[in-house]
Amino acid sequence: MTTLIIVRHGETVENGLKIAQGQTDGTLTEKGKAENDTLGKELQQFSFGTIYSSPLGRALQTAKAIHRHNSEATLITDDRLMERHLGVLQGKHYPEGYKESGMYEGVETVHSMAERMSSFLSFVKQKHTGETVVMVSHGYVIKVLLSLINNWPVKDFHTVRLMENSAFSVIEI
Repeated sequence: MTTLIIVRHGETVENGLKIAQGQTDGTLTEKGKAENDTLGKELQQFSFGTIYSSPLGRALQTAKAIHRHNSEATLITDDRLMERHLGVLQGKHYPEGYKESGMYEGVETVHSMAERMSSFLSFVKQKHTGETVVMVSHGYVIKVLLSLINNWPVKDFHTVRLMENSAFSVIEI
């Protein structure tokens, strides 16, 4: 059994403006930075040796805040943890009537996200059996990951509750 601490990145300016960040870096707000610092302290209650993070700026800054308070852990970026590519929407305001389940030009498929997250889960289970690992990622891919872990239909990922910014969930895999 492996313990996976799933973390969503801190609040960004783009979150507040309802901009589709996708695979852009995003800009943490002052509130997001402060909450990440608190998160790093809170995660000191766990003993973990590895922090895996999306390489996108908002997630990596969150992972670095966790690492500052848990400096014995190794911080590794992993492209599989990147947010869903949002195609033509990326960097723009979400359109009126936007649905997470909708397909827009160039938007990464749910199947593609599920493949990435399944690969990451298999890797963590194999490499970190019996350990606790922190994973810092993004809303959509975390929903897909939770669907996989709980054996929920991945096509219904949009029905999974969005994790709050700078929040974490502890799951046994």
